[in-house]
Amino acid sequence: MDSGMTLSFRHWNILRCVPFFLLGFFLLIPLQAQAISLDPYPVYDSFHDETAISFFREERPNLFWVNTGVPDAFFNGVNQTSGRPNNLVYTVNGIEYGIRLSRWITDQWRITSTIPFEANALADSSGNTGNVHTVDHFGDIEVGMTYLLDGQRQRGNFIGLDGWYRFATGTNPFTISYPLISSGRGASSEAFGVVMGQRLWNEFSFYESCHYETTQPITLDASNSAGLAAGTFQWPDNVEAEGRVEWDVLQRSQRVVSLFFQYSMRMGGLMTLNGQPLTYGQSFQYDNSGKATPIGTTSQLFWDTGGAVFRVDKEFTAEMDVSYFPSYFIQSTQNIPNAGLLLSLTLIFRPF
Repeated sequence: MDSGMTLSFRHWNILRCVPFFLLGFFLLIPLQAQAISLDPYPVYDSFHDETAISFFREERPNLFWVNTGVPDAFFNGVNQTSGRPNNLVYTVNGIEYGIRLSRWITDQWRITSTIPFEANALADSSGNTGNVHTVDHFGDIEVGMTYLLDGQRQRGNFIGLDGWYRFATGTNPFTISYPLISSGRGASSEAFGVVMGQRLWNEFSFYESCHYETTQPITLDASNSAGLAAGTFQWPDNVEAEGRVEWDVLQRSQRVVSLFFQYSMRMGGLMTLNGQPLTYGQSFQYDNSGKATPIGTTSQLFWDTGGAVFRVDKEFTAEMDVSYFPSYFIQSTQNIPNAGLLLSLTLIFRPF
């Protein structure tokens, strides 16, 4: 092997470890709490498939809403049934459905599109159990693109650049009666990052990603439904990263059964109104009666996911995920209002 090939090989091995280093840094260092924004779609892409159509569904109980990173003011007027530490419960829940299209137009370029739909509901604090408010609406539609810098997706070894743009097609939280159950952010957003994959011994697959996401500012008037002052509202910028290991436990012809574990995080900057930070529902102090008072202006969120992937044949795959949300392996820098399980299901079709 000549010096040029040796240098390329070394560079590849160094570069493909970068996301592991980033994820390890976030897990092992007790960071100050950072802000988060709304979540990414619960879809894992298989880079092997030339063309894929994915249908996904995720249930979102109370524990999702109190941790996901919306302004604390969004909870005003929502019925709260528990305020004890680590068990903050509101009468709110939802389900997100969606379809994702993925197509490799060349061996290096991939394009994607995601169309989400949300069905969310809550009961208000009037005491009348019949006062249930719902939002059934499309979410923020996303288009994305991936470019492989090196490696081959078919073999599972690659490094590439990845990004997406989300249109503000969902509901605007500041113009509906209860902002908490909005299906959108009210502004467009974009993200850019790196993706990597490795395949070992024809049984184990590794995937890592790291993205930086930013959202456009929103101009509010005094009549906004969140009760915030008029001015410029800014969702926080996010750093989103995940690492996933997948093990093929059974292979029979075209049938493959895989088990996987994934750890994800979202961290970012302040969420502001007219340049001043807003409080989240994630960090509270409690009085003797258990009443919670928001004190946090920054936050961080980690969660782990386990599940199984069932490849029935070359045309159909089903994936079942269970996430413990949120989950902190080392140390949490904030009180967790509530924690528990999130369930999601993805059906993947490969028509070509």
